[in-house]
Amino acid sequence: MRLLAFCLLAIVNLAAETPLSLTLQSRSAGGKAVLVKESWLPSRSAIIVCDMWDLHHCKNAVTREVEMAPRMNEVLEKARAAGVLIIHAPSSCMKPYEGTPARERAKAAPTAPRLPDKIGEWCKQIPTEEMAVYPLDQSDGGEDDDPAEHAAWAKELEAKGLNPKAPWTKQIDTLRIDQTKDAISDSGSEIWNLLESRNIDNVILMGVHLNMCVSGRPFGLRQMAKNGKHVVLMRDLTDTMYNPARWPFVSHTRGTELFTQHVERLICPTITSDQLIGGKPFAFSDATAGKKRLQIILLGDSTTEASFPKKYAPDEPQFEDMLRVKLATEGDLPPCDVYNEGVSGEFIRRLLDTRYDKAVKTKPQADYIFIRYGLNDAAKVKDFKTAFPKDFRELLGRLRQDHPKAMLIPMTAIPYALDNLHEDINALIKQIAAEEKLTLFDIAPRYLAELKKNPDGLNYRRFPLSKIPEKLRPLATPYVVPEGTEPKVVVMDNRLDGLFGHIPGWAGDRHPNLAGYNVIADETAKWLAPVIRKRQ
Repeated sequence: MRLLAFCLLAIVNLAAETPLSLTLQSRSAGGKAVLVKESWLPSRSAIIVCDMWDLHHCKNAVTREVEMAPRMNEVLEKARAAGVLIIHAPSSCMKPYEGTPARERAKAAPTAPRLPDKIGEWCKQIPTEEMAVYPLDQSDGGEDDDPAEHAAWAKELEAKGLNPKAPWTKQIDTLRIDQTKDAISDSGSEIWNLLESRNIDNVILMGVHLNMCVSGRPFGLRQMAKNGKHVVLMRDLTDTMYNPARWPFVSHTRGTELFTQHVERLICPTITSDQLIGGKPFAFSDATAGKKRLQIILLGDSTTEASFPKKYAPDEPQFEDMLRVKLATEGDLPPCDVYNEGVSGEFIRRLLDTRYDKAVKTKPQADYIFIRYGLNDAAKVKDFKTAFPKDFRELLGRLRQDHPKAMLIPMTAIPYALDNLHEDINALIKQIAAEEKLTLFDIAPRYLAELKKNPDGLNYRRFPLSKIPEKLRPLATPYVVPEGTEPKVVVMDNRLDGLFGHIPGWAGDRHPNLAGYNVIADETAKWLAPVIRKRQ
């Protein structure tokens, strides 16, 4: 009877719970966001707070953590009140908590019948990550302090009797620990035992740093994911150890976004704090997020978008990456953020009528905006020679209004077709630039020069599978993608030319391949670098 009464009580308690309504975000292989709505029972859920230490060897990391901590505490208070287990995990800082109820609660959890192998070890990657390109260069430790500032910070820590390389002693005091409900542990096995003893399948990770501890700790995202827990990252309450002076030369904020996307694609989904406490997702202030960077926007069609590399090779460096790196290697230029808003098939009228407000108006105030249209305008707009200049000027007017400090840069179309269509388009672009008193960037001569060296060296191999002899089709299988009404073989270089180069039309697609985008990026950087220097 007692057992029956206990089971009935458990059922009543579960029924009385208010589920957590969450929207989980993951990413497809091509990088597209995928949203799924779920309801979690609080009693079957936990939040693990990773390494929210009182101090850090990177001063900027401390600044960001201090700004994030109050919001994190709000989330923990709300989740705790709802019945979610809160586990504080400040690694290597258990000594101050020994003997406390929260620490003893973790230690007292019975050993789980299913204790995963190597649950007590750091996890550098899981199988889904093995073939992916790691999104950040963190080989320098990820510190983004100014060198002089960092040296002064190290001396300050030493003066307090702390190890400047590992000064943390406990969890930051901003996060309240409820000794009657919470648990404290930095042990993978203890935390696993605690979760299993309470039948907890749903786990939320928050804290620092995403590309290191949050992902790799014995209680981190990778261990939870590979061992069967339904784990998610609270993506607005985390940070990375990333130095913008390293690959991929993006802002610290963007570096965190890139690693978050890596997590969403290959490790686990993410959520945001507003799903628990309302309001808007947390974001670091401009002052905390990092030094101001130059903002560059690229507008154009598929020859700007690099649509096929993005779609079929998301780990490959993209056009905007190449441009950003080329500018960074100059050595004396301010750091840049490059936003590629090119879209396959787009022409100016379509941009203005469909997505301008979302894609362009809302971007950070730009310093430079490159505009490269014409190929689709010529193909899709009636009375092209009249409509194209009219639409171009309308776009310029809106850009001047929404980005008043930006240098607007009309850019010529690349020699795309085998005929001389680009010459007629570029004549109009040059005329518009002159009449609007804008500096023209003429990419066509460089691109033509490279094509003369190797006429098919800058374009895609994008060929219908059905036109390949049947006996050779198995050789093409790794490169087949579904596209349109029939599968196509798609490669972004000449690697299959030895097999299929003899087939008529094999190299007929004139979209730039990665070599083509390297040419465009190289020439763009060469042109832009002295412009930036002159404007500084």
